[in-house]
Amino acid sequence: MKKCTSLLAAGCLAATGFVWAESAPVNVMLITADDLGYEAYSLFDNELPNLTPNMDRFAKQGVQFANAHVNHSICMPSRSVMATGMYSTSSGMMGFINMKEQNPTVMSVLADNGYRTGVLGKVVHSTPDLDFSWDYSYDAEDLGSGRSPELYYQRTKAFIKESKKAGQPFYLMVNSHDPHRVFHDPEKNRLDGEENPSQLYHPDEVTVPSYLPDYPEVRLDLSHYYNSVRRLDDTFGRVIEALEETGQAENTLVMFVSDNGSPFPFAKANTYLASTRTPMLVQWPGGQLKNGLTDTEHMVSTVDLMPTILDAADIDVPENVDGVSFLPVLRGEKQQDRDYTFAQIDYKIGGPATPMRAVQSKQYGYIFNPFTGFSEFRVGYDRETIALMQESGDKKQIERAELFRKRVLEEFYDLENDPGNLNNLIDHPDYQDIIKEYRAELESWMQGTEDPVLEIFQARENPRQVLKMMKTHYPKRESLMPEAQLEAIRIRQQEVRAQRLRQNQS
Repeated sequence: MKKCTSLLAAGCLAATGFVWAESAPVNVMLITADDLGYEAYSLFDNELPNLTPNMDRFAKQGVQFANAHVNHSICMPSRSVMATGMYSTSSGMMGFINMKEQNPTVMSVLADNGYRTGVLGKVVHSTPDLDFSWDYSYDAEDLGSGRSPELYYQRTKAFIKESKKAGQPFYLMVNSHDPHRVFHDPEKNRLDGEENPSQLYHPDEVTVPSYLPDYPEVRLDLSHYYNSVRRLDDTFGRVIEALEETGQAENTLVMFVSDNGSPFPFAKANTYLASTRTPMLVQWPGGQLKNGLTDTEHMVSTVDLMPTILDAADIDVPENVDGVSFLPVLRGEKQQDRDYTFAQIDYKIGGPATPMRAVQSKQYGYIFNPFTGFSEFRVGYDRETIALMQESGDKKQIERAELFRKRVLEEFYDLENDPGNLNNLIDHPDYQDIIKEYRAELESWMQGTEDPVLEIFQARENPRQVLKMMKTHYPKRESLMPEAQLEAIRIRQQEVRAQRLRQNQS
């Protein structure tokens, strides 16, 4: 029997005369990377030797997806999608913005059903419901700037032991801050408490992704990025070690994803393949999964994580959830309507909006960029590489840098043969029928999520109207999440937690 999903935990449990099922409830551990691009993972033919040995070992013993994507390739909105099972347009978190209204999250629903909840790292970014209080939380400053495998091991083990002692199943979200910038450069100052990766990489070793130019400066940056990827894998290995040492691995669903692509041009904060595609690894020894499976057939999204977790826990999924459980796929079954995933960008952390919408299949990707002519795309981490491209004297690189800044209204790519999104086929006569199909898929998705971009999309053949609508729907916002607001969120979380502790003690 499915358990209750009321937001009022005490009332819910009292009303149902809540009891655990005969078998122990499944524990859940969601491990996330911060800015890990799919091209940094071995499944996607990364040529660096032994880059992610712990993840590779884990994947071989569980299930991994070749076609997993995030919906929103920016940290905070991406994590809200994971938590709510709702697209950003549905929840209102279209950037560093609070939800339109209180919505259930995976942790609030599990807490309502007797779970003990914990989070390590990225606490504010992982808590879209400001009234939710984690039972156990440590942020970056208590985890070696989010870059100490040993501290993640210690905190993970302590939480699981405390949950076991309390007789409660647990939900633990483990958020590494690797490989987010600042990357590990062995010749520069260290972040407070960060550990050295177990292996370092040299610029001559790295494979430059096809979406980036092969310049010495880019190779150096990539080598430091891969240093941080290796430390992410070190953290992953230590967290899994902590789980195994507590004796809880058999009955724990462990899932691993990244929040978005690598922090380079044409990746993070965009809707290209390198922006949205993510490694997705799953283990649940006691869950009858098809271990050893590499799924290449189904398109899955991080919007599906929340319903999948609740499905595994035998808990009803809230009605407003957009995602769909892929638990049957994990057990080796085929699932219908897994042909496309959808992606979006609206606001970054501040400045003018750069809305993008995309639909992707295993073979093709269509992108709609209504901000063309309205604003330019700029983020802090792209400056050096784009400047190098602009100053290279290479016509192709200069044109590509111009495309990155200004975009065109529509883009269409053969992702199977052009994963770097280098050759825009939007005007190619041989693809016009396919492009119509993808426009229709995207329009249908926007209609289903009450997307404000829908009417702009429908007016796409009238540039003046598009520009007018952009000014109406996307006014410039200087800062969407200033430090003062972040601090207010932290204070509110502390107040809620203190109130909860007082209630438990009374």
